[in-house]
Amino acid sequence: MKSTLFAAVGIASLNVASASFAAYGFTYTDSSNDLFDNGFANLDITSVFITDNGANLSISVTTRGFQNWTKYMMYFDTASGGTNSNAWNRPVNLTSDIEYYIGSWVDSGAFSNNSQLVHWTGSSWGWGSEQYLSNSVSGNTVTWTMSLASLGLSAGSVFKFDVATSGGQSSDPGIDHLSRSDAATPGWGSPSTSGMFLTYTVSPAPGAIALLGMAGLFGTRRRT
Repeated sequence: MKSTLFAAVGIASLNVASASFAAYGFTYTDSSNDLFDNGFANLDITSVFITDNGANLSISVTTRGFQNWTKYMMYFDTASGGTNSNAWNRPVNLTSDIEYYIGSWVDSGAFSNNSQLVHWTGSSWGWGSEQYLSNSVSGNTVTWTMSLASLGLSAGSVFKFDVATSGGQSSDPGIDHLSRSDAATPGWGSPSTSGMFLTYTVSPAPGAIALLGMAGLFGTRRRT
């Protein structure tokens, strides 16, 4: 598992006033051909790119192939407490407790309102107050965008997460987990187990970025 910084909080010229939030993000890579059956290229996660602009979070999942029957599951550990279950009640063993879950499909024609974002209330999943999201598909990559607030996040927040692919049956486990570089399950009939959740830090507020940039400028001047 590798995670790559996509861009820093400023730009190369250190023009702090025009720092680009849209370029703030990470690419998390996963091993290819790490499934119990590597014929399912559409279930084989190769990378996940996460970026934010201080208000919205965007998540792009790329798989080795694509089929529109693929289901996507995302798990978010954003606070203390939570649950090790998931809102779809799929047979998945999580290594972290989560507060938010997104379950998504791509076999609806317009790709509209085909993702469910559900919050753990402290005693159950909040069905009845779930939010519906849309996704977009480009080649083997599916992308979701949501507000930071919808996940209980804000500028500078740190959260842990995992992403998994699955099939169309409610009894299907996570076939590939981003958090693992080996097989997450021995077969369709067995629960999957996540690895250690990954971490993402939301971009700082604009004022904080400006301060960081100025600190860098002053530090450079003192050393010259």
